[in-house]
Amino acid sequence: MQQRRKSVFASAPFAMKQAALGAGVAARKNGAPLSLAAAVFALFVFATFLYNEDIKSITDFQFTTGAIRAKAPDLHLLQEAEAAAHAAVNTLAKRGEEVIVRVLEAPAAAGALARQGAANTTAGAMANAANAAKANANAVDVVQEKERDVTLPTVTGGGGADEARRRADEEAAEKASSAKAAAATAALRTVVSVPETCDLYRGSWVYDEMNAPVYKEGGCEFLTEQVTCMRNGRRDDSYQKWRWQPTDCDLPRFDARLLLERLRNKRLMFVGDSLNRNQWESMVCLVQSVIPAGKKTLTKFVNGGSSNVFRAHEYNATVEFYWAPFLVESNSDNPKVHSVPDRVIQWHAIAKHARNWLGVDYLVFNTYIWWLNTLDITALSELRKDAHTSVHTLRQGKLLTPEQQADPKTYADCIHWCLPGLPDTWNQFLYARIASSPWPADAQAQQ
Repeated sequence: MQQRRKSVFASAPFAMKQAALGAGVAARKNGAPLSLAAAVFALFVFATFLYNEDIKSITDFQFTTGAIRAKAPDLHLLQEAEAAAHAAVNTLAKRGEEVIVRVLEAPAAAGALARQGAANTTAGAMANAANAAKANANAVDVVQEKERDVTLPTVTGGGGADEARRRADEEAAEKASSAKAAAATAALRTVVSVPETCDLYRGSWVYDEMNAPVYKEGGCEFLTEQVTCMRNGRRDDSYQKWRWQPTDCDLPRFDARLLLERLRNKRLMFVGDSLNRNQWESMVCLVQSVIPAGKKTLTKFVNGGSSNVFRAHEYNATVEFYWAPFLVESNSDNPKVHSVPDRVIQWHAIAKHARNWLGVDYLVFNTYIWWLNTLDITALSELRKDAHTSVHTLRQGKLLTPEQQADPKTYADCIHWCLPGLPDTWNQFLYARIASSPWPADAQAQQ
C-alpha cells in the first residue's frame, strides 16, 4: 500500500488553533474586546484548513479487497478545535452576526462528520461522510445565495431612491431656470427714461472710439454689398466712430434684448425706398447680434418680391422692409426695375400697398423725396457727409471699377450710407421712442 501523501498544510490546524486560543487568552487578560474582523478571519481560515485536511485524510485512503489501512485523526485535537469554534461562534452570535454564524457552522458540521468517518473504519461509512461533507458545503452556498437574494431588493431600492433624487434635482433645476428666465424678462420690462424737456435731435457729433460702433461690419451676415464700404475698399473707418450727443440729455444706449422684448409677438416694418431699406439693414444688424445662430432667419422678396423679413424665432418677432418708394402706387413699384426716366404716381391709390402692412405694430415711413424738406434727421445727418457710401458701393448690381472710383463726381453715391454708420443713430432714436413708452399693462393701470 502506498503511504498517504502529506498535505502542505498538515501542521496548519494546530498552529491556527494555538494562535486563536492565544489571541483569546490575551484579549481576556487585557479585558479588550476581540476584533470582529480578526476573529472572523482567523476562524474562517482555521475552519477551512481543518475542513480541507479532514476531507483529504478521508479521500486519501487506499482501498483493497481485505482490510483498510488508515490513519485516524487525533480526536482530542478535533474536540479542542470544535470547542474553540463554538466559543467564537457564541461570541459572534451575541453581537448579532447571524450571517457569519450560519456560514461558519457548515465547516464545523463537516468536521464532525469527518470524526465520524475516522471512528468507523469501513469504506461505506467514510464514503457517507464524504458525501455528507459535500452536501454541507453545498448548504453553505445555498445559505450565501439566499442572503444575496435578501440583499438584492435593498440594492434595487437604493437605485429607486437615486432615480427619485435625480428627478427631484432635475425638477429643482428646471424651476430655478424658469425663475431665472422670469426674473430676466421682468428686468427687461423696464421703461427707458427720456426727459420730456429733452430734445434728442439738438446736439452735436462726438468722436468716441470706446462706444462706437455698436456692431462690426464683419459681425453682421445680413449686410448687402451696397453698404459694406470697408469690404468694398474703403481704407478709413473713422466714420464708424462718431456718436450723436444731445445737448441737454443723453441718447439712450441701444439695448437689443430690451427692444426684442418690446417686439415679442409683434411686427416692426420699414416702408419706403432704398434709403429706408438702408435703415432696415441697420436695425437687423443691431438686434441680430444677441440672437443665437439657428434662431434667426432672413427671407427676401416675399409678397411678390416687395418684402424682406427678418425673424427672431424665440421672440416670434419680425423686422421687415416693404418696398413702396412713393407709398402710393407708381410705375416704380418694382423693387428690381424702378429706375425709369419719367415717374408716374397715383397719389390717391394707397390700398395696393397698405394691405401689406395691416396689423403691423410699428410702421416707419421714409423715402428720398422727404429728405428734400426740413424731416430733424435731415439736419443732423447733413453734418455727416463722410458717412456716405461714396464710391465704395454698387452700381447696377456691380462694384465700381477702379476707373469709376477715380471719378467720384460721376459715380459717387451720396444718398445711401455705409454700415455700421449713420443709420444706426436713426435707429437709436427709434429705439428711444419705443423703449420709453409705457408697457401695455402699465398703460392700463394709469387709465
